[in-house]
Amino acid sequence: MATKADTTGTPSRLVSGRYPPPGTDAVADRIRARRGPRGLTPLDANLLHFPAMAGGYNDLLGALRTGGKLPGDVRELMILRVAALNKAAFEWIQHEKIGRAEGLTTGQLYVIRDTVTPLPPMPGVLSPLQSIALQFTDAVTRELDFTIDLGQRYKEELRRWGALDAEVEDLYVEASMVVAGYNMVSRFLVSTDVNGLTGKEVPWPLDRHEHNIQVPSYSHESPTHSIHTIALKQSIATEWLVFANSLLTNWQMWSWVVPYFLDGGFNYDSAGNDIRKTHRRPYNLILHSQRGHGLSGLPAKPSGEDSRQTTMPLLSQDIRNLLSSPEIRAIINSGSASADPLKPIHSIIGVSQGGAAALAFAATNATTKSVIACDTSAKTPGGNKAAWAERVRLVYGNGEVSDSKGQEYATNVGMKTLADVTLPRWFPSGSPISTEREAFLKDTVSKTDVQGFVAGSEALGDFDLVSGPDPLYESQVERVLLLAGSLDGGGKVGQGLKKLQEEWGTATQGRSSRVEYTEIQGSGHLPMVDQPERFCEEVGNWLADF
Repeated sequence: MATKADTTGTPSRLVSGRYPPPGTDAVADRIRARRGPRGLTPLDANLLHFPAMAGGYNDLLGALRTGGKLPGDVRELMILRVAALNKAAFEWIQHEKIGRAEGLTTGQLYVIRDTVTPLPPMPGVLSPLQSIALQFTDAVTRELDFTIDLGQRYKEELRRWGALDAEVEDLYVEASMVVAGYNMVSRFLVSTDVNGLTGKEVPWPLDRHEHNIQVPSYSHESPTHSIHTIALKQSIATEWLVFANSLLTNWQMWSWVVPYFLDGGFNYDSAGNDIRKTHRRPYNLILHSQRGHGLSGLPAKPSGEDSRQTTMPLLSQDIRNLLSSPEIRAIINSGSASADPLKPIHSIIGVSQGGAAALAFAATNATTKSVIACDTSAKTPGGNKAAWAERVRLVYGNGEVSDSKGQEYATNVGMKTLADVTLPRWFPSGSPISTEREAFLKDTVSKTDVQGFVAGSEALGDFDLVSGPDPLYESQVERVLLLAGSLDGGGKVGQGLKKLQEEWGTATQGRSSRVEYTEIQGSGHLPMVDQPERFCEEVGNWLADF
């Protein structure tokens, strides 16, 4: 029977759990001595079904937790990554608070918890030692995809961190045992349903809300499709950023820059020095997949003169509708009634098709302080309509859009063919895109819904935000940043945005929006993917200026 000092938690659905009274079981008493005020935990209660093993486990885990010399942040990073990979919610819950006490930030914990985005994370979020420790943990945990080279690189980072030559191998062995030991722990936690948490989602290090928000389109008042939305909220942040993806991607394309904006800056400089005590400006984030992309729906074709399912104004309308939805209003306004006025968004940030949608939002809405439009334009460049039509034909091969054979080909073959030709165009020679990120994006492109791609192509092939019904130059948004990778379109995309900045300023003579342009040297079409650290530096500094 458990004592008042023990922590019993939720009963396991598989193992009853044993809590011997103090003084009746030597092994249980040793475990209580190590646990301190917590007494026996639900994990200990399950282990005590095998007393000899429970005693050895107590000694092993005591050594791993308190008997080693690895930096505490690195140790907890590896333990938490094992918990995330192995879906061990109990392990994460117990160690997140320890990780924070050892100095891990919310952004760093987000990287650790995010098991989908390919490693390594962008420089500056984790220290070099933390980054290699994360990669090491994945290699040993996922499929034992380990190489001698990775082990050597881990040892080299231990030397750079400051370990003496005589200490490096000791620390490396300790790190190996931390990962191996906590893999054992996580598997026992899950297989014996410790605290009743088997099958439960591993928590995120902040409030993460995922919704499929029903929104109207065209002139409809009732919902016509859903927008898949992720909202990330933390108590220390009050300002919100909204992100809009490019054609052929989804919200996950922003994953490499999310930790930066959660922490409000870099945690380490280029030399690996800790700069977390510098001024921080953390943000809350809303990420969504545009209609027809990711898990977002696509409305039926309208019956009017313009039969397109996607246009830039409609994408802007989707952003406005999701921001005004009861789900998002409640999150932004901290649970207050949906009728309360929506707090202003600090910035709408979009790239490519998402960048054009952000500009369309700027033309029609005053509910954001700023807009950042990346690698896009305010109207379809000359010749691009034919180029988009050609890409659609490539996807369908010799089939027709309305032909079932053509649809089957497009889904199973055409989108992969499109991915093969799109990635080199997005990231031309000179772009520092990593193999892991390129493969991730290529897979995302090939899995994009065919009709979502076609609808987006039709939108990009014919739009004009400058002379449309809501002229862009009459925007009331305070600040606008136009950003481009220098390699995008052979430099033509940046030239077009620079010209847009000049014409916008001339048209308004500085009376409305303050429009600025910046360029990321050596980047392609998606700077937030091939050079996320440079993207964050430019955007972070710009956002911090107001």
